Amino acid sequence: MFKQQSLTSGSYKRALILFAIPLFFSQLFQTLYNTCDTIIIGYNLGDLALASVGAVTSLFDLVVGFSNGFGQGMGVIAAQKYGAKDYKGFRRVVGLSILLSLIVSVILSVVMGLCLRPILTFMRTDPAIFEMSYSYISIICMGLSVTVFYNLAAGMLRAAGDSVTPLVILMISSVLNIGLDLLFITTFNMGVAGTAWATLIAQCVSLVVCVVWVFFKRKDLVPAISDFKWDGGMVKDLTTMGLSMALMSSIVSIGTLILQIGINVQGYLIVSGHTAARKLFSILNLPIFSTMMATSPFVAQNVGAKEYNRVQQGIAFSNRLGLYYGVILTVIIYLFARQIVALISGSSTPEVLNTGELYMKTNVPFFPVLAVLLNLRISLQSMGQKTVPVTSSVIELVGKVLFTLVIVPKVGYIGICFTEPAVWIAMCLFLIYFYLRNPLFKEHHIAPRIF
Repeated sequence: MFKQQSLTSGSYKRALILFAIPLFFSQLFQTLYNTCDTIIIGYNLGDLALASVGAVTSLFDLVVGFSNGFGQGMGVIAAQKYGAKDYKGFRRVVGLSILLSLIVSVILSVVMGLCLRPILTFMRTDPAIFEMSYSYISIICMGLSVTVFYNLAAGMLRAAGDSVTPLVILMISSVLNIGLDLLFITTFNMGVAGTAWATLIAQCVSLVVCVVWVFFKRKDLVPAISDFKWDGGMVKDLTTMGLSMALMSSIVSIGTLILQIGINVQGYLIVSGHTAARKLFSILNLPIFSTMMATSPFVAQNVGAKEYNRVQQGIAFSNRLGLYYGVILTVIIYLFARQIVALISGSSTPEVLNTGELYMKTNVPFFPVLAVLLNLRISLQSMGQKTVPVTSSVIELVGKVLFTLVIVPKVGYIGICFTEPAVWIAMCLFLIYFYLRNPLFKEHHIAPRIF
C-alpha cells in the first residue's frame, strides 16, 4: 500500500504531481462524505432538510478546521525533521503531537457541547430548521476526537512522503459512509441525524484502519514510550506552529461563519441553493486544494534539506497549475453550472437553481487567485513564518465581516457571491508582497517567482 515519494530529489514537477495525485483522490473521497450527504438528503428529505445541514456547515468547518490546522502545523515540523533525515526527531514529534492533540480534542468537545445551541442562535438559524441543524451538528461534534486523530495520523504519513495510504483508507471508509447514509435515511428513517451518524462511524473506521496499518507496516514511524516524554522546547515549537496554522484556519472559518449569518437570513431556499453550490465548489476546488496540501510537505522537507532554490521552483509550478485549471474550469461552469447544481441539489425549484448558478459563475473565475493565495500562505507557514499567514487570515475575516454588515444588507445575495473573490484578491496581493521579500530567499540570493 505504501510507496514513499522523494520530495527532496529528482524532478520537482514530477515529485509534486505524483504526491498531489493521491492527495486529490483522498480529498475527493473525503468530500464525498459531505456531497453524498447533500445528494441523499436533497433527493430523500427535501429542501428544508438540505438547508438544515447547510446552515451549520460553516460551524462544522470552523471546529474541524481548527483541529486539522493544529495537526497540520505539527506536521510541518515533522516534515522538516524527515527532510533533514532526523528520524528520531520525527518520532518524537509524533509522540508529543499525540499528547497535544488529545488535549485539544477534549477542550474542543467540551466547549462545543456547552455552547452549541447559543452558537446556532447567534448564527440566526431559521426556526424552521433549528432542531434539525442541532441534531446534525451535535452528533458531528461528538466525534471530534476521532476526526482530530485520524487527520493527525494521515498528516504524519504525508509528512514522511506517503500520500497513498491515506487515500486507500479513505476509499474504504467513503464506500461505507455512502452505504450507511442510504441505510440510516431510507431504511431507518433517521433524518439528517442519520447522515451525521454515518459520517461519524465511517471516520471511526478510517482511524482504526490507519493506526493498525501503521503499527504493522510502518513501524519505523511509530514512537517509542520514551518519545512521549515531555520536552518543553519541542512542545513549545509544536504548539506555536500548530496554533499558528490552527488560528489561520479558524480565522478563515470564523469569517465564513459570519458570512453564513448573512446567508441564513435570506430564507431557506437561498440557503438550499447556496449549500448545493458550496458542495460543488468544494469538489471543483479539490485540484487546487490538493496541490496546496502537496506543496506544504514539499516545502517543509526541502527547507529541512536546505534545498531552497527547489522550494521556490515548486511553489511557482503549483501556482501555474492553479492558473491553467482555473481558466479551463471557468469555461465549463459558464456552460453547465445550472445543470450541475440541479444534479447536486436534487431540486427543481427555480430560486434554488438560480442561487447556486449565480454563486458558481461569480466565484470560479477567481480560482487562479485562490490557488496563488493558498499556495503562498501554506508555503510561508511551511518555511517557518507564522505572523504573515495568520495576518492574511485576519484580512479575510475583516473583509467578510464588512461585506456581511455593510454590503449584503443593501444588495442581498449578490453581495455574498462577490465577498470571497474580493477578499481573495486583497489577501493574494498581501502574501505576494511578503513572499517576494522572504528573508530565506534573500539570505541565499534566490529570486523567487510567482509563476
